[in-house]
Amino acid sequence: MSSKRADLRKRTFFILSGVCNGLSKYLAIEMCQHFSEGSVVLLIDRSEESLQEVKKEIEFLERDINIICWLVNSWQEAAHDYFRCGLANILHKYATTKYEFEFAFILHNEGNMATDKLMEPQSAADWLSFIQEHLHASVALNQAFLTAPQFSKTAKLVVNITSTLMIRPFIYNSLLCSCMKSRDMYFRSMANEKNGNNVNVISYSPGILDSHKPQLDLNNNTIDLLDLDSNEKLLKLPRVNVRQSSLKLINILEEMSFISGHDVDYYDTFNL
Repeated sequence: MSSKRADLRKRTFFILSGVCNGLSKYLAIEMCQHFSEGSVVLLIDRSEESLQEVKKEIEFLERDINIICWLVNSWQEAAHDYFRCGLANILHKYATTKYEFEFAFILHNEGNMATDKLMEPQSAADWLSFIQEHLHASVALNQAFLTAPQFSKTAKLVVNITSTLMIRPFIYNSLLCSCMKSRDMYFRSMANEKNGNNVNVISYSPGILDSHKPQLDLNNNTIDLLDLDSNEKLLKLPRVNVRQSSLKLINILEEMSFISGHDVDYYDTFNL
């Protein structure tokens, strides 16, 4: 596959799934400063407060961008038909507008990937619930996005927020690591399947954010990750603030180029 660049300065239909953390907020703000007027931003999450907060931040930019908030009551109930019907109803509003979308862009940051709790042991029911939220929901939404007839002739970009650390074996986090690795493989495989169909895919690791909390055991005792046989080299990398990481992703997409289906880490280069 050849290297790609994405032109974000187009009339874009942008979906941001998962907005209840600081990274998503800054991703939304920085992305929207690039989109052309008439673009549409669809924010999806189960927190009404987070949705409205990010919406206000985008409106403050005065970029003539339409913002839609989609409140999900439960990620566990968000299957393919749920997303397909909901997305179809939203897109129907814009079917008769003067301008067609030049670019369709979805960014997946569903779930609570950066946890401060060690997640073992877990029951089978807990595993199923976690997988439905962190893997099944993202796949269901992504399939609805890819098959939307309104985007059949539109260039598409799919970005998956992942973690270089958490797609490796990690003691006491097999649940989280399993989902992260599965998501990573899904987006890699999907990139191969869609190669040549005007669909580009990238999994982005935003770095170890300075907002990350120390991990705690079930008794709320702080755990030194280096004691858990974690990757010492990765853990000693400098912390990153969310705005830096957001700008870095945009720089990768627009300037540095990427190979569809590959993983890119913030630390691959320190230049913004």
